[in-house]
Amino acid sequence: MKTGILHIAKRNYILHVIFWLAWVISFTFIQTLNEGIGSLHVWLMYYLITLPVFVSHTYLIAYWLLPKTFFQGRYLLFAAGILVLLIVFSVIELLVSNYLVFYLIDKSRMFHSGFLNLKNIVISGVGNHYIILVFLAIKAGSSWYRAEYQKEELLRSKLETELEIYRYQLQPRIVLELIEELEVQSLKKEETAPEMIINISNFLNRFLYEGKEELIPMELEVKLLEEFMTIHNHALGERLSSNFIVSGNLKSYVVPPLLLLPFINSAIKMAYECNEKYESTVIIKAERKYLLFSFTFWSENSFKIADNEDNKITYRRLHYNYPGKHRLVENIDDNFREFSIEIYP
Repeated sequence: MKTGILHIAKRNYILHVIFWLAWVISFTFIQTLNEGIGSLHVWLMYYLITLPVFVSHTYLIAYWLLPKTFFQGRYLLFAAGILVLLIVFSVIELLVSNYLVFYLIDKSRMFHSGFLNLKNIVISGVGNHYIILVFLAIKAGSSWYRAEYQKEELLRSKLETELEIYRYQLQPRIVLELIEELEVQSLKKEETAPEMIINISNFLNRFLYEGKEELIPMELEVKLLEEFMTIHNHALGERLSSNFIVSGNLKSYVVPPLLLLPFINSAIKMAYECNEKYESTVIIKAERKYLLFSFTFWSENSFKIADNEDNKITYRRLHYNYPGKHRLVENIDDNFREFSIEIYP
């Protein structure tokens, strides 16, 4: 019990004071409505003087009896404890109200001799249990809400960790992939190596030093994607025809870096592996309270782009940065695939 009271004092002291103050005021008002304004003083003093009785009874059940018996499956012992506490505190409440409240304030309300009988004790005890039920209901609701909040915070913390790991892994992975592609293309087309080195250098310089933040300006995002596509257009040559369309006012927005990259990268990797011709289109559109990122990939022959973990992390990045304010649409056909990210910031 002592531990429970200390727990209350440290975390919810103010809420408990408000609860009991509201109880005193509300039931004083109800009794006054029934008997008239002249009874206000009597009932206010009654609820104030008997308040320690109700508080002790309620907290003994909530913070001692329930944890020691009910929550441990000892239901018979719990029922016995409820009965004992009902009798004890009912007797105390009758004695306090009769000899400390009515005797000192309004003797006409005093009980007749022999009032401490079983009938009055049971009626008073059962009648007083409504405040215990209300308190326990509020406590249960509060505990459920706190547990749900902690669960959400834990999931959010886990997601933040995953996104942070992804962000720190993104730079070295892109660097490694581009160097590997440069090495392969240099062996195939040695004459294209110098220009490809310049393109990769420009992209990495911008990406490593300007695109390392959690959120970057929309204009920088567009520039990064454009340079990324330029690298692969140069490497694949006639096998990849690209369109890059940008419209709207980009200056007022910041976004997570390279949102479309996982989808673009999956398609580009497949293009390197297959000796086919492909056409890609990147559309970035910025309007008032609306952003669109779209990537389409098309070929005369059928193809299949496999999903990967990077695609899944994009869903989580969107959910983290724009909860309830985004939509991701995929249109898939044998020779066509479209990824669209719509954001409503």
